Amino acid sequence: MKTTKLTATQESVLKQAAETGNLHASMLALKGGARKKVLDSLTSKGFLIRMKEADTFDISPQGKAAIGLPADDQPAPKIRLGTKLHKVIKLLARPEGAAIHEIMKATGWQQHTVRGTLAGALKKRLGLTIESEKPEGKDRIYRITAGLDALFQGESA
Repeated sequence: MKTTKLTATQESVLKQAAETGNLHASMLALKGGARKKVLDSLTSKGFLIRMKEADTFDISPQGKAAIGLPADDQPAPKIRLGTKLHKVIKLLARPEGAAIHEIMKATGWQQHTVRGTLAGALKKRLGLTIESEKPEGKDRIYRITAGLDALFQGESA
């Protein structure tokens, strides 16, 4: 098993992230390029997770382990609720499923992005089973037929 050595600065940043929950870059004593280098390094190693808000980070379970804190007992969900990906999953989880144009309208994505999401994020990364059917004279309908239980770990889609 490979262990990653942390510099004193990296360890300090991880400890601060663990204490505060969400860490904003402006909270650090580091400035400019040094701050960017430390945050980029910790993010690329998987110790910090970049949040939607600009310059905001959260500590990952790997980051907690790196500074000797116990990891959370409950694993994090594979996707965040309320995101566009979550909207797509909700549409596809319906008994009637969804057509590509419905997903495009709900997310604002283009057709190639929807298709890539179906194949990449949903099938390959999340391991969902997606089936499609082409009713006579209508658009192709896609629906999730298996894999939702493990995805949300007890929460409803």
